[in-house]
Amino acid sequence: MRIPNRLRLVLFLIPFLLLHISVLSQVPVISVVTDGVMGQEGLHGLDKLSDALHAKKITFEKVTSASGAVGKTLIVVGLADGNGTAARLLKDGKHDVPKTAEALTIWKTEWQNKPATVISGYDEKGLMYALLDVANRISWSTERADPLHFVKDITSEPYIKERGLSMYTMNRAYWESRFYDDNFWTQYFDMMAQNRFNMLEILFGYENGGFMAPCYPYFFDVESFPNVKMEGITAEQQQHNLATMNHVIKMAHDRGVGIRLSIWDHIYRGGVQAGGNSDFDYIPNRPQPFQVGGLDSANVRPYTKAAFARFVKLIPDLDAILYKTNNESGLKESELLEFGLNFFETVKESAPNMKIDIHGKGLTDTLISRAVQLGINFRIAPKYWMEQMGLPFSPTHVNREDQKNRRHGYGNMLRYPQQYQMLWKLWNGGTNRVFLWGDPEYARRFAESCHFYNSSAFEVYEPLATKMESQAHDAKPFELLKLEYQYYKYEFERYWHFFQTFGLIGYDPQTPAETWDMEFEKRFGKKTGPIVRSALNEASWILPRIVASCYPYSFFPTTSAWPEKQRLGDLPLYAKAEGSDLQQFASFDEEARVLLGDLETAKTRPSTTSFWLEQLSKDINKKVAKAEKTIGTKTNKEFNSTVVDLKMLSNLALYHSRRIPAAVSYCLFLRTQDIAALDDAIANENKALETWQQLVNAAGDYYPDRILIGRNPLSGHWKDELVLLNKGLEKLKEQRLNFRPTGPVKVSPHYKSVNDASNSNYFTINNIPVKNAVAGQPVTIKIKISSFPGLKWVRLQYRAVNQYKDFEMLPMTATGEKNIFKATIPADRVDTKYNLMYLVEMMDNNGKGFIYPDFNKETPYEIVEFIRN
Repeated sequence: MRIPNRLRLVLFLIPFLLLHISVLSQVPVISVVTDGVMGQEGLHGLDKLSDALHAKKITFEKVTSASGAVGKTLIVVGLADGNGTAARLLKDGKHDVPKTAEALTIWKTEWQNKPATVISGYDEKGLMYALLDVANRISWSTERADPLHFVKDITSEPYIKERGLSMYTMNRAYWESRFYDDNFWTQYFDMMAQNRFNMLEILFGYENGGFMAPCYPYFFDVESFPNVKMEGITAEQQQHNLATMNHVIKMAHDRGVGIRLSIWDHIYRGGVQAGGNSDFDYIPNRPQPFQVGGLDSANVRPYTKAAFARFVKLIPDLDAILYKTNNESGLKESELLEFGLNFFETVKESAPNMKIDIHGKGLTDTLISRAVQLGINFRIAPKYWMEQMGLPFSPTHVNREDQKNRRHGYGNMLRYPQQYQMLWKLWNGGTNRVFLWGDPEYARRFAESCHFYNSSAFEVYEPLATKMESQAHDAKPFELLKLEYQYYKYEFERYWHFFQTFGLIGYDPQTPAETWDMEFEKRFGKKTGPIVRSALNEASWILPRIVASCYPYSFFPTTSAWPEKQRLGDLPLYAKAEGSDLQQFASFDEEARVLLGDLETAKTRPSTTSFWLEQLSKDINKKVAKAEKTIGTKTNKEFNSTVVDLKMLSNLALYHSRRIPAAVSYCLFLRTQDIAALDDAIANENKALETWQQLVNAAGDYYPDRILIGRNPLSGHWKDELVLLNKGLEKLKEQRLNFRPTGPVKVSPHYKSVNDASNSNYFTINNIPVKNAVAGQPVTIKIKISSFPGLKWVRLQYRAVNQYKDFEMLPMTATGEKNIFKATIPADRVDTKYNLMYLVEMMDNNGKGFIYPDFNKETPYEIVEFIRN
């Protein structure tokens, strides 16, 4: 068959056309121009930028000089100082980068008649953060022709200098399943770098049943103490552990993350160190395979001196140590002082430049003074809000049980002249263990509060922090979600918004909302993502409010309390709760006294918290229903799991909303002996129980029956608490049946619900806070307040920034100027070794009370810094 000439020509040209198209397709769209030499952190960021471009199928080249760059668009990468291309462009464009560690800039400009994006940092870590930001924004792009569409100009520097995470080692099998997994650390440190965390604390020995108590024999033996050994460990295992730890530190440093190792236990003697598991009890001279033997009162100090010196020598790139100095470390009260003094001298000799963070609980003034005298590079690490996650400010008034010690918070340690700074440690690991969490506003307020006492460091505990605590050290770690519901490789990936908010907000409180919005959209869709985000942000305030306002103080410890899962005791115990900020929140009994006419208070009353929780529960339910409708058939495993958590949190809020009236009614019963008040308590407790049943139903079969998260009965499932709630209700009914008055009976009022989540709307307040005052002089506070029904009274509450002290009250009197009230604090009522804090209480003529500042919106007290000679 004869082929026409035109067709013959086309067939002839096809190979050449295909070759031409192939050549054109290899011409890079983007040229990435880098400085000739980059550090490991910058290279990590550059790798992630390359990965993002590859994922979007964007062709690019990497060159070290712009002269040969052929891409249509330029990305110029380098440090802000020096002779690199990025530095020259920034200088020519008069574009400054803050001369601060970790500062960054992303600047879109033109160069050589091409669009150019300069990605730069003051140092390698800042450069890495900038590169990771651009890589993330490239992942949002939907147009191959414009992969940098979402990249924006930004110049930023760290708001909080140290932004840390904490990781426990409570169970050997669980710890080593992570410790020996190189891919785990790759993913974990990638996550930390992406979210701008720059410190990881690995805590050795905390209620571990003797595992790593102390930690040194896990890595090596000390020749001069041949009898001090970790039972069952071989020299080869020790060498492997040491090499792995040094490798982990190297991986962390490559991503801009420092490593702090926490030496929690110094000797094992059982008791609290056993973590509530009697199988871990201390038997002298008979250590179990994971325990350390051979230590006693006679050798613990010299051994620690020799072991610590070897520790810092064999782990030379370690960034910091956390040191514990109380009897939970295994030391007896009689041993603590000498051991602490010996340890500080050892640090001075063996690691004089090592950063030492000292746990606040049990720390004495003698040890603080000695650390100062020795010139140790130390900070103090107090608990932020006991061992739970309260509201995002240091409590206004801690519970009286721990008011005169350093267990709950900063105690009396914020003295002047200042000789140290604080590492603010949010012990959230006792609260949000398994539920999803994340709210930028909470994180912003928390970060702001971490500048307290001229400090700039915080630490939060990773979710699931106590996983496998108190379990056998060879037990297989449980799976949090059943296998058919999992959508991740590592469980920490489930909590991406937790890490996002604390890390990025800690670096920059003005992180744009699109950072979270785009991630939610990517996971749940353009319409559904914003709804899920809003519901999760709201739900993240439920547990902090419960902990602050209606939490029995006996549930203080991380290792024996879990407000996500616990009913918080039978009603008589719950009704005794005072909460954990006594200045902001009235107790159930105080509300009973208000109803009886025996008390007037401006504190937020339980009835207000009940309404707040109820309204929040309704709002979350509406958003969940809307999200389920919007996503339709495009649901996925992560969406379904997220909805389970949101429904459970909503029901948890409603449970407490309904139990609060039961608690107030029970307190009325105790005060009046009126059986009608007990009937009210039983009726409301029954409503709370019904709500807990709804919570259990919402859980479905997503979570295992035994969530192994601590000592019994902490581990378990929400349905276990339902059984206990039913038993508690039966006890109340039995109490009702057998009740006989023991004194005069008064007619009790009924619980009175409210319709306001806050009383702030009843007052108009204009205030210019006093920020500075001269030490030794009276301090005058003025405020402008008005209320439509009229004001009954206005009071100033003040104290030193010293949690050992109670607030003192002064009436605020009218000045003659319209709505202006004032009070003057006498000079002799102020201890100027501390700064001063104050708040203003008010009551209107209708009995509505309020405290300013409003804890719902800001830190609820003002700080006056003294000008000292």
